[in-house]
Amino acid sequence: MKIERHTATATDDEPGSTPERLVAAAERLFAERGFNGVSVREIAAAAAVNPASVGYYFRSKEGLLAEVYRRHCQPMNEERFRLLAAARERARPPALAAVLEAFIRPALKLTGDAKAPVTRLRAVLSAENSELLDKLVAENFDRSSGRFIDALGECLPHLSRDDIYWRFHFLLGAVYYTAAGPHRIRTLSQGRCDPADSEAVIRELVPFLSAGLSAPPVPRP
Repeated sequence: MKIERHTATATDDEPGSTPERLVAAAERLFAERGFNGVSVREIAAAAAVNPASVGYYFRSKEGLLAEVYRRHCQPMNEERFRLLAAARERARPPALAAVLEAFIRPALKLTGDAKAPVTRLRAVLSAENSELLDKLVAENFDRSSGRFIDALGECLPHLSRDDIYWRFHFLLGAVYYTAAGPHRIRTLSQGRCDPADSEAVIRELVPFLSAGLSAPPVPRP
């Protein structure tokens, strides 16, 4: 999904500008009530702007949602690219653990707070409209995922491209569940394991994923 929007000007991104107020109001309302549970008129009222402003700046309610989502994802992707570049500078091919940490650390920073709007928003969209969420995820993460799949392929030359895709898929599951379901391990461990401690999570998760990713390829019929 590629959402076109009004060409931004310097004043559009200033605090208190109409686009900024719309994004702030939409983020809060979408996280509280989902995409389908909020109307354009309600978002505009919360932002104290004319409802036509949504169409002018973002084309549609879906375009506004895409902008809300992009603003959370872009800094995470930039930090991932920065850490991956640093891993490549240290070694060629990069160390597997360094590649994994470059991918995981920014994700935990973004989604580690279960009460953060982006965490609630993703959970609500997943339950309400998985197709829309899939489009947003693809638009924001396909490029970064491709870079990390390439890096994993350099680290793991004994694996086929299909092997890498499968194992990257499992990696995503581990990272997402760790961020989205922190209460479970707290309950199981009776509070001994704290997923809010991102350094502890990285210390445990990177070796675990490294071992799984490095395993011999699965024989295929």
